[in-house]
Amino acid sequence: MNKIAIFGKKGSIAKFDISSKNPVWVGNIENKYVPSSIAQINDHLLVYSNTTFTGKSMIHCFLEGTGELLWCHLTKDICNSSYPFAPTMLDDYLYYMPSSKEVAKLSLKSGNLMFRRKFEKSMFKAYALMIISDSVFLISKKDALKVDKESGNVTPYPEISEILNLSEITASLGNGTSYISSISLAYPQSGDSGIIATGGGDAGGGGE
Repeated sequence: MNKIAIFGKKGSIAKFDISSKNPVWVGNIENKYVPSSIAQINDHLLVYSNTTFTGKSMIHCFLEGTGELLWCHLTKDICNSSYPFAPTMLDDYLYYMPSSKEVAKLSLKSGNLMFRRKFEKSMFKAYALMIISDSVFLISKKDALKVDKESGNVTPYPEISEILNLSEITASLGNGTSYISSISLAYPQSGDSGIIATGGGDAGGGGE
């Protein structure tokens, strides 16, 4: 069985067959950008890269099988620069919080931003996004909110807090498809050198 790995270097990422010592494909990114984190969601690769001098960062999405570049964004256009990009996938869409008081939906296939909506929150509350069944929720230690998947509107959802004491919850995974990836662990630290992602698996993790 061939040994496959994905590596990033300044201006590109590549899928390598270690057994044959040959690249399977090479995907180009902007010349001055250096990949610092690569994460896989199903058959898509999300690449976080930055520039050493300006501090600007980008997120590229490639098909893992072919290396085709599907889309790219300056990180600041889809997420606050100081807030980690930690998407959760549902029905080929990435749901995430671009800031502590916003929720967003991004098409994994096209890169189109479907919505980015602010919601009202107290300064004493911190929310984490979670998928439960086919619904999107924002969960805090005090309450739960439900996100409309089409509009991004956020409404109270007291049903969860009626059956759980949310203040006692220390970790969660929703329906088990949370992609708190290596991107969220490295981002936005521009000095990270973790550029390796081995093939053959989804990124996984949990949230508060």
